[in-house]
Amino acid sequence: MAMDQAHVNRLIQQEAPAAWRCLSPLGREAVFPRGILAQTAEASHCALKATIGQITDGAGEPLPLPAMANAIPGLDPRVAFLYSPQEGWPELRQAWSKRQHSLSLGSQAPVSLPMVVHGLTHGLGLIADLFADEDTEILIPSPFWGNYRLVFTLRNRARVRLFPFFSADGFNVQGLADALEKVRGKKAVLILNIPGNPTGYTPKAAIADVITRIVTEHDGPLVAVVDDAYQGMLWEDGLLRRSLYWDIAAAADPDKLHVVKLDGATKEFFFFPSRVGFYTHSAAGEVQAAFDSKLKCLGRSTVGSPPGPSQALLLHVLSQDYQPQLDQNLQILRSRYRTLKDELKRLDNPWVYPYPFNSGMFALIGLDPSVSPEHVRHTLIEEHSAGVISIPEINGIRLSYGAIDSSDLPKLIHAIDVAVRPH
Repeated sequence: MAMDQAHVNRLIQQEAPAAWRCLSPLGREAVFPRGILAQTAEASHCALKATIGQITDGAGEPLPLPAMANAIPGLDPRVAFLYSPQEGWPELRQAWSKRQHSLSLGSQAPVSLPMVVHGLTHGLGLIADLFADEDTEILIPSPFWGNYRLVFTLRNRARVRLFPFFSADGFNVQGLADALEKVRGKKAVLILNIPGNPTGYTPKAAIADVITRIVTEHDGPLVAVVDDAYQGMLWEDGLLRRSLYWDIAAAADPDKLHVVKLDGATKEFFFFPSRVGFYTHSAAGEVQAAFDSKLKCLGRSTVGSPPGPSQALLLHVLSQDYQPQLDQNLQILRSRYRTLKDELKRLDNPWVYPYPFNSGMFALIGLDPSVSPEHVRHTLIEEHSAGVISIPEINGIRLSYGAIDSSDLPKLIHAIDVAVRPH
């Protein structure tokens, strides 16, 4: 049942004070309306369904074209061919929640039921709408995925504050502490994408404990966003084995800190066009309904309900013993990682400085200040038929080993070696 705005805001103000203080004007205003979807949900038990504008067989079952239905046998046709609830199909939400808990290694952190979003970028957009405005500082370790800046600044006009991702010892915990100190007394959003794009790096468990302590001891109000797009892609022993969400949320004081976890099928299930992501947060219990109302309102007003066929396919997979199949694909990436690591170790080039990497599917290579990363990128395209990404923040390039065979990685590193050397 839809809740009125005053009740929604009162619940959040009482149960999640840090989140309340961080809400943008839009975030405070948003509430799921008592419109078509809410009224349809209230009448869902009725025998005569004359509410939502979709076409069924008259008895509540979908009426897909046979050519479409025959193309995806084995999927639940109700999930695949009928409008999804704004928050996603309940069976999928429960199945994903079960998967999250299995990956939490027994954490007792507060956690909401995941809400289906239209991919992780949409999840980030919801965070921007809820919490970002001209008075919000967005803290991001650099180098970072460029779309973060677009999501938080283009429409919401938040201010991005960067700090270096790497220090001599790996993740830059002092840089994180300094960045949080600079926003003391202000509302802020912290983005942690580990392992992530473009760094491909995960700290060891002991460093993760330090990150957790720094974040949870901050005075707030702070929203900590853990972007788990590359969850599970760990290639070395001793690394943090579970999402940072679980440790941060377990120690979070809701008066100071609200924690959000974004994950989904895109990379975790090698399902790139799925547009099925999940938005989970630390405000569990009765207050979750208030957050659901705001998130559903913002989703309804932008992309509409999440896609049905990909939800149906993911739900189908989650009902099976999928882990051996995931492990096969992960082993392919692990093999590529090993090959790339070995090739970079053998590289003897004074103009090249590989950054540490151990997870995900990216590696960063810093270049001597005399070398232009854009020049190297164009040289690789024009003379070696090789594509990389220029990262000006580090005067370097990013390699993705997600789409290149192990046998081709030596050619790529040789091409970089040649392209970087002065001619």
